[in-house]
Amino acid sequence: MSVTEFAMVEELAFLVKDNLRCKHLVLSMEETFLNFLQDDSSHSDGILELQPMDAYNRLLLHRLADIFGFSHVSIGEGANRHLILERCPETSMYVCEPT
Repeated sequence: MSVTEFAMVEELAFLVKDNLRCKHLVLSMEETFLNFLQDDSSHSDGILELQPMDAYNRLLLHRLADIFGFSHVSIGEGANRHLILERCPETSMYVCEPT
């Protein structure tokens, strides 16, 4: 893991450290992202559209998408605003290497 990737993970950990609901969101979406990356057959277009959510949760998932290397954007208005993620050459499952 590069210094930049480590800094992104550290920032995300700081953002969720005192909020159990946010921790659960990030961990469950991390699993969703991993499943999306592992399952080529059901996502042949390489796009994952998430459910609408509030601004802070979108912020957290933008950070998580950065860690995985997805191209990502929020679309929609108000209560319908949500993220769309797209695989790109930089997208990968990150691996924590022992030190």
